[in-house]
Amino acid sequence: MGEIKSTLDLVMEKTKNLNLSNEEKQDQKNKEIESRLRGLLQKFQDQQITLERFKSEYQTLRKGYSLMGKQNEHLLKAVCGRIELGKDNQALFELLSQFAGANIEGITSVLQEFDEAIDAAARERSKISKDKLAEEHFISGSAVVPNLEADKVWREQARDIRAKFEESLNQAKTKLLAG
Repeated sequence: MGEIKSTLDLVMEKTKNLNLSNEEKQDQKNKEIESRLRGLLQKFQDQQITLERFKSEYQTLRKGYSLMGKQNEHLLKAVCGRIELGKDNQALFELLSQFAGANIEGITSVLQEFDEAIDAAARERSKISKDKLAEEHFISGSAVVPNLEADKVWREQARDIRAKFEESLNQAKTKLLAG
């Protein structure tokens, strides 16, 4: 009677003579580096490690993957990928200033403009909602706080504002990464 082989055994048997090309090896290495950096960045953002510990672990990572001549490109790319509109990005800016030595003013100005635009639009939409409640339902007073997240018009308006600023933020990130 024949031997029953597992799927893993069959795969291993079929691929035993296959080798990765240099390009595939580099892609695999880049994925490993990006994964390790994501974990390290998450720890730093969650304040589980200090800046000094981050620097130490990052230098260990650089040595382990022979990244000495890369000018921190993996780190810059990972940090820029985490910068988001409407979020607290201060820890990421701290890292950029430590490792990039680059001018992050373009990114910070886009984020600040977004915050101002979204706040102004929210105030305006809240006023419209309050006026509508007072006019149609005779509900008014200081305790009335419109639920903007339930307002379809507001969600669309906020989405449009976000899309406009996402494009500007992506351009600022690209400019930073280009040097």
